[in-house]
Amino acid sequence: MRCKIALFVLFPLLLSAEVNTEYDLRISYTGDKNAPMTIKTHYCKGTTTKCGRQVKIAQNGTLLFKAFYKNGKYDGEVLSYYANGALQERRTYTEGIEVGKRVIYYNDGKIQSEQEYAFNKREGEGKKYYDNGVLQAEFSYKDDKLNGVRKEFDKQGNITYETLYKEGKKQTMKKYTNNVVIEEKNCRWSACY
Repeated sequence: MRCKIALFVLFPLLLSAEVNTEYDLRISYTGDKNAPMTIKTHYCKGTTTKCGRQVKIAQNGTLLFKAFYKNGKYDGEVLSYYANGALQERRTYTEGIEVGKRVIYYNDGKIQSEQEYAFNKREGEGKKYYDNGVLQAEFSYKDDKLNGVRKEFDKQGNITYETLYKEGKKQTMKKYTNNVVIEEKNCRWSACY
C-alpha cells in the first residue's frame, strides 16, 4: 500500500520533470548598477529559440514583465508591470500575431486606454480615459487607420471635438463648447486642426 501511495505522489513529479526537460533556462542580468534586472528565459532544448516563459524581475523581486513564447514568437498573454508591481499593459498574441484587446493601465490600476487588435493592426473600437476614469476619447480603426467618428471629451465628460475619418484621413470636424457645436469644418479641401 505504501508503495502505491509513493508511486501516486511521485508519478506527477516525474511527469513534470520530463516536461521541463524540453527547455533550457537561461538567466541574464541587465540594467544599470542602480536598477539591475534579472531576466529568466526558457529556450527550446539546445537552441537559441525562445520557448515557454520569460520573466523580468527587478532587484527587489518585483515582477516587471511576463510573456510566453512558442517557436520564438509571443504566444498568449504578454504582461508589463510598473515598478510598484501594478499591471501596466496587457496584450495577447497567437503565434507572434497580436490579437484581441490591448489594455494600458495607470499606475493606480485604472484603465488608461484599450484598443482591439487583429493581425498586428488596430482594428475596431478603441477608448482612452483620463486618470479620474472619465472617457477622454473614443474612436474606431480599420486596417490600422482611423475610420469613422472620433469623439474627444473634457475631464467632466463633455464632448469637445467630433472628427469624421475615412481611411485615416479627416473628413469633417466639429468643435463643441458646453456640448453645443461652435465650429464646423470640412477637411477634405482644407486643413483641419
